Amino acid sequence: MYKTYEMLIITKNTNGIAARILSMFNRRGYFIEKMTSGGTNIPGHTRFTLTVKGDEEILDQIQKQVYKIVDVVKVKIFLEEETIRRELMLIKVKSNNENRAQIIQIAEIYRGNVLDVGPNSLVIELTGDSLKLKGFIEMMESFGVLEIAKTGIVAMSRGDRM
Repeated sequence: MYKTYEMLIITKNTNGIAARILSMFNRRGYFIEKMTSGGTNIPGHTRFTLTVKGDEEILDQIQKQVYKIVDVVKVKIFLEEETIRRELMLIKVKSNNENRAQIIQIAEIYRGNVLDVGPNSLVIELTGDSLKLKGFIEMMESFGVLEIAKTGIVAMSRGDRM
């Protein structure tokens, strides 16, 4: 049965490393739902977090193929119960004088931050797991969602292990 997994890939920060990783997924027919990347606490290294779908056999194959890529240092599949996951979303919602306070109140319940107030819209920043963001989007649909920008998932193991 296919499930969604988050995969950590640590690489040396070399030219074209992201293209080589994506190319391997493309050649093998594996699908990446979301991807984030950025620096790490280790100088000269990059941390990729990929959200992939598959079963355990496919996941094992992905790991083996990624390890073959030159400059890949570490590959890890995050276990569901041992992982902290967060995603960032900016959402622009239609607003007017009558409903602006209500939208801001809902955003505060979700621990969102209002970043911009326009005459006909609000921009709200929200961080959390995918279900929280989905719930907030559903709440805002009755007001009118104008635009959404989301990052991929950033994940980290709990405790002192990487």
